[in-house]
Amino acid sequence: MTKRSFILRNVFARSIYRTSLAKTVKIQVLIFALIVMCGNATAQFGGSIHRAAQRGAERAVEKKVEQKVEEAVSKELDKANTELEKVLDEAATIIEEVQKAQEEADAKIAEIPDEIPIIDNTPYTPSENEFAFFAMKKGVVQTMASKDDKGRITSQARNTVKEITGAKNAFAIHYESEILDNKGKPANKEQPFIIDYRIVVKDGIMYLDMKEMFGSMEGLDGIQASGKAMKIPSDLSVGQAIEDANAKVRIGFINCSVIMTEGKCLAIEDVLVEAGTFKCYKISQKTNTTAMGVKNEGTTITWYAKGVGAVKTETYDKKGKLTSIQELISIQN
Repeated sequence: MTKRSFILRNVFARSIYRTSLAKTVKIQVLIFALIVMCGNATAQFGGSIHRAAQRGAERAVEKKVEQKVEEAVSKELDKANTELEKVLDEAATIIEEVQKAQEEADAKIAEIPDEIPIIDNTPYTPSENEFAFFAMKKGVVQTMASKDDKGRITSQARNTVKEITGAKNAFAIHYESEILDNKGKPANKEQPFIIDYRIVVKDGIMYLDMKEMFGSMEGLDGIQASGKAMKIPSDLSVGQAIEDANAKVRIGFINCSVIMTEGKCLAIEDVLVEAGTFKCYKISQKTNTTAMGVKNEGTTITWYAKGVGAVKTETYDKKGKLTSIQELISIQN
């Protein structure tokens, strides 16, 4: 018998024994009352009967208690073992599913090699005919608002162009993004949540390196990121396909990945947001994310403007329901 079973048995036994002993005391009181009514002589004999009855009652109670305890403990242990086996089976199934999902995501990411161009660190100012789908001027500050499906702001991000380096037709835009709360204040006053990353533009193609974004997050030690950059040509046309992209992130024992497929330019249209009206290229992409074994499928539709970047993004679940919106609410040059 295990220590836990022994403790449970004794606690249970004491509880039942107290209940049975209370019944024994009541019997004793009734016998004593009868003895007093029968007088002193009868009391002598009645006392013997009383003591014998008491010993018999106690032995009967003890035996009954022991039997009940054994039955109750055995029943509870069987029930606990059954529940434990069920939980362990469920846990084993979940672990297998997590491992399988992560292996599948890792395999898909490993299929596509990385290819970010090497850029010179010399300061550079791109000409207008080199503009890609991102802000192309040092010092520009853009604020994006994240909204729920009802249009309520849940958080904001302040994106600042810190520097542009490189040469003609091969340059990098160095960005700093600070996460803000729904009112535009730092989400963490003591230690601002800031992400530093680059957008590389070479020969008219914009490379958005998602693994670099994750890898630059301050306050996350031991983070490992890999994947393939998203590439968007500057000379997009309606119907043109966008290459697949992916990113895999490991933070300690936590694994996350995102795979973007079936990218396509759907239209060229004017989009009105709080920051103004912009001529945008509407791009749709399928997204598959895996976080700790949990899979989510959906679609993102993003409107990009040259020289500005993402003006608006709508995210839908796999059933086509709108789940969130990101929208440009201000630009400071």
